[in-house]
Amino acid sequence: MRKIIFWLFGILLFLVPLILWPYTSELFEFNKIVSVYILTTLIAGFWIIRMIVERKFIFRRTILDIPLIIFLGSQVVSTLLSIDSTTSFLGYYSRFNGGLLSIICYLVLYWALVSNIESKEMGKLIKVTLISSVIVSIYGVLERLGIDKGIWQQDVQSRVFSTLGQPNWLAAWIVALLPIAWFEAVKENINKISFRSFMPYLLSGLFFTVLLFTGSRSGLVGFGVTEVIFWGILFIKYKFKFIKPFIISNVLIIVLAFTFGTQWTPSIKDLINKSVNEKVQTIQTGSTSLETGGTESGTIRKIVWQGAIQIWKNYPIFGTGVETFAYSYYKYRPAAHNLTSEWDYVYNKAHNEYLNFLANTGTVGLLSYLFLVGTAIYLFIKKIKFPISSSQSPIKSELTNSQYENLPIALLAGYISILVTNFFGISRLCNSFKY
Repeated sequence: MRKIIFWLFGILLFLVPLILWPYTSELFEFNKIVSVYILTTLIAGFWIIRMIVERKFIFRRTILDIPLIIFLGSQVVSTLLSIDSTTSFLGYYSRFNGGLLSIICYLVLYWALVSNIESKEMGKLIKVTLISSVIVSIYGVLERLGIDKGIWQQDVQSRVFSTLGQPNWLAAWIVALLPIAWFEAVKENINKISFRSFMPYLLSGLFFTVLLFTGSRSGLVGFGVTEVIFWGILFIKYKFKFIKPFIISNVLIIVLAFTFGTQWTPSIKDLINKSVNEKVQTIQTGSTSLETGGTESGTIRKIVWQGAIQIWKNYPIFGTGVETFAYSYYKYRPAAHNLTSEWDYVYNKAHNEYLNFLANTGTVGLLSYLFLVGTAIYLFIKKIKFPISSSQSPIKSELTNSQYENLPIALLAGYISILVTNFFGISRLCNSFKY
């Protein structure tokens, strides 16, 4: 039974980022969440069968149990008091993610994972996740080359979204995985030239290239924070012993950024074509609108954030209900929104995960969420092991004790990147499950 559960988790981690279906009204998130529901049901079913066969209650307690239960409790109360309890339970229509049902689903997955999967098997699941992300990234590169430019209404070549359906979601997913590629580079530590030793750098280069192709400013900000955290902790721990992989990784990043350009810097093509002035004008406007003349996205976000705060002021304790922002926003929508290019758009999220929790689940919901996040960060930090004595060789200690000893650093950096990108947007299905 335990092996079956392990394989089901592998299927889940591999398929969810890849799944899309063109015959549903929502191609991406709806189909992904349905897949998650089906696989969660199977995992929970085999977990129960395992307990029946072994005639014992199988449940591993962790430090996250209490924060998770408190968070779940806040979501349950908010759902019961919701202005639309059906939406709060199932999630916003067409998406069916983010409601109480999906939250319960994620909790079941977490407890099933820690109760049935051994720590030594986590490395295999991480590799499965990386393989899936490579496929997602390759498709993103092909989108840049125009493989499906005639299918979508959006200009997918300008801002790719691969199989995740939205450029910012793809950027957040990629940034969260980049530290794992750096971790693999540090683990190899290039003492001799081989394809295996350079594989992590190729992986890192692929991920960063796709990040640039998304045109996501929040993704680049999250990337900057992630890099400072990962390499900063590593240098503090090992006193700059891993300077070689740091230099190789960052030289590659600089070359790619210079080759393809970023949201704030021109590419080689721009410089060759002497179009720097045009590029600078685009940067100054800061526009990420898909349509020429659209209101700058940052301006719209600020207006939506003001509306979210107004909702919270009127429903300060438990909010208007889980996933009800689409209904409550128009009651407290700032008049300035009517003067933007997106005046007639339906906003079902606050485009800031923390304000979204504040509006939908109130002060109680946000505090419980922050308590959960803080506990997770504490757990990651607690798992980071520093050398016992300065006389001990750091690299020898690292390679002798465990090849996964520095994995918590990578996971911490990736997790914080999600917290950063969520400040400018909304939570992502794949990111939520991965961590």
